[in-house]
Amino acid sequence: MSEFNNDSYIKDQIRKQYGAPKTSTVKVTLKEKLYDIDMEKLNNLLFEKDIEAIQLAVKNKEVTYGEIMRYYWNRCVQFKSYNSILTLNPKCVEKADDMTYSDSHHMIYGLPVVLKDNIGTKDLPTTAGAAILKSYACDEDSEIVKKIESKGGIILGKSNLSEWANFMSTESSNGYSAVGGQTKNPYGEFDVGGSSAGSAVVAALNLCPLTVGSETAGSIIYPSSQNCVVGLKPTLGLVSQDRIIPISKTHDTAGPMTKHVKDAYYLLSAMTSEILEPLKNQLKGKKMGIINNEGIKPLYREEDEVLLGKVLEDISQVAEISYCEIEEKAFETQVYDILKYEFKFGIKDYFESFGKEGLTLNEIIAFNETNMSDFAPYNHEIILQAATEDFDEMLLEDQIIKNRTVTQEALDELFETYDCLVTLSNYLTSVYAPAGYPAVTVPSGFRNNGEPIGVTFIGKRGEDVKLMNIALGYETLTKHRQPPEVRL
Repeated sequence: MSEFNNDSYIKDQIRKQYGAPKTSTVKVTLKEKLYDIDMEKLNNLLFEKDIEAIQLAVKNKEVTYGEIMRYYWNRCVQFKSYNSILTLNPKCVEKADDMTYSDSHHMIYGLPVVLKDNIGTKDLPTTAGAAILKSYACDEDSEIVKKIESKGGIILGKSNLSEWANFMSTESSNGYSAVGGQTKNPYGEFDVGGSSAGSAVVAALNLCPLTVGSETAGSIIYPSSQNCVVGLKPTLGLVSQDRIIPISKTHDTAGPMTKHVKDAYYLLSAMTSEILEPLKNQLKGKKMGIINNEGIKPLYREEDEVLLGKVLEDISQVAEISYCEIEEKAFETQVYDILKYEFKFGIKDYFESFGKEGLTLNEIIAFNETNMSDFAPYNHEIILQAATEDFDEMLLEDQIIKNRTVTQEALDELFETYDCLVTLSNYLTSVYAPAGYPAVTVPSGFRNNGEPIGVTFIGKRGEDVKLMNIALGYETLTKHRQPPEVRL
């Protein structure tokens, strides 16, 4: 493991996000009007409710899909100061007004969905938060969007993110983009996390019940943990990468970010072509291992070992849980050059194929350099490295295989004993990400200062639902999710 100091990193992030947050002349601000509806009545029906409860309210004629859409639209506009929403879909309310309830519909039918703004859409901009892409619209909707809409889900809008999905600069501020500004954590002056900051905050603030993030290495898990929401990083390949602005084809995946495990399950089932087995509460009797390597502890912040002890205490009420160690070689992966190499050619191929021919990293660099203080205030050294460094393709392909092999073997060895592995937040990202294995984080309480923290469960490849069964059991047992106490 590296000598990375997590406490220093967090302090630096808080300084950037709240001390003197950057802004840009290209930043968008929601200017949409509020709908004249009974927000108090709708608040009683919708606030903090899971989508099963929302659909039941529609079935019982307590609320319509149109009212639901107007409610979340209004909340997005009312809470725009958190910079979590970039764009609202002007067609969403009209679509919702045409929806009627049926028991045969998918659970997301008629309900709003917010997408991270690196997920391609034809009728809304897809910016990755970058100034050069402020007006870019994809040639057609991504496969994810098509699947969501085929199940009746309605795209409410797009969420802010760490620019270029946090693959722009090592000096960047989590949740900052030129187009969206600085996303803020609604629980206080805490790191909002990245890169799917906007999606996490949208879910946390009840601006939309269903949001989609994306992850290369921790970009769903970490902001979910920081904002007291559920985030699932699926098994690599379960969800299509089509028309998602890429970093790495060997790591990237979209995934659901919601307030409740059930909602994440339903959204996942709409995002994939695979038929998922039913979700069940299956924590009882499971055997679980908390990763306790000395090599991982330099990542720990103050209180983390106490927090893990509380997780053990909670789970031990119904399941068998103990500390364990993973093979140290699993931490010895080398991924940075792989990410830079795949980013370089992935960006070129993406824009050649999907409606902005000729956009390369060199053109992005040249554009930024016309006004660095505005377009790239935290610099763009990762983009610069990716564009200019020479890469040995064969060596990198070998490293990809080595990374995958060493991490999968280490995880699979533990899975011979344990049903799932346990850690906090994104502390095991360097292992599960190159392995391509699923991970889900669930709210597990708060630090002494009120900062949210999530417990993360890692499962076997392809066993996403079994992992979510455990997550549902933990959520039901502990009920740690609490909405932020915010005022307009």
